[in-house]
Amino acid sequence: MTISHSKDLAESPRSTAGRGEARRQAMLLAATELFLERGFADTSVGDVVKRSGGSLATLYAWFGSKEGLFEAIVGEMSAQMLGGLDAPGIDDKPLDEALCEFAERFLAVALCPEALRWQRMCMAEAHKFPALRAALMRSGPGYVSNRLGQYLSAQAGAGRLRIADASIAAMHFFALIKSESHVAAVCGDAIALEHDQLRGQVRRAVDVFLRGYGVRESPLSPGRPRGSAARNSRS
Repeated sequence: MTISHSKDLAESPRSTAGRGEARRQAMLLAATELFLERGFADTSVGDVVKRSGGSLATLYAWFGSKEGLFEAIVGEMSAQMLGGLDAPGIDDKPLDEALCEFAERFLAVALCPEALRWQRMCMAEAHKFPALRAALMRSGPGYVSNRLGQYLSAQAGAGRLRIADASIAAMHFFALIKSESHVAAVCGDAIALEHDQLRGQVRRAVDVFLRGYGVRESPLSPGRPRGSAARNSRS
């Protein structure tokens, strides 16, 4: 028996949902491209629909407004950056390993060309639009920092870290992992790190973080004196 593809027949919820998500992603992609090309102020929801297809009614149903569309894009980027913290079994991994894996993923996303262009656009536009700035902090840096703070707080509760304020510790962590290359990249320097270079930056940052917040010295830095050798080197 063949299955009819007549439009008069009811579609399965799975196929309908799949097409709906594809349309949603098409709108997010079109909006991302347009915001980068023209800026937030000079992009309209009509421009987005013209490029992505679909209708204004669908866009408003999903995102509510242009600001909501912007916030959805920021949320997608945040989810990519947070992938390392949301991976299965992350709480069972050694602390230094988990932090390195998260930081490598975060930095790889933050330093990719499209993400850098997006950050520059946000810096240029956010101060003009209070709602945009609030959405950016709510679903972007604020959300990512809060999620890391939750992880750090849980690790402190398990006796692996010494932390008085997890939100401040999270800010310190991000400052460290971005310190060697991120600001220069946002300012336009051509930063193209090989995987080993990226890993080296991350390991140095995590080492410094654990020196400040760890319950014992981090073993990450190669060649550093340890144990009795460390004590003898200081005597």
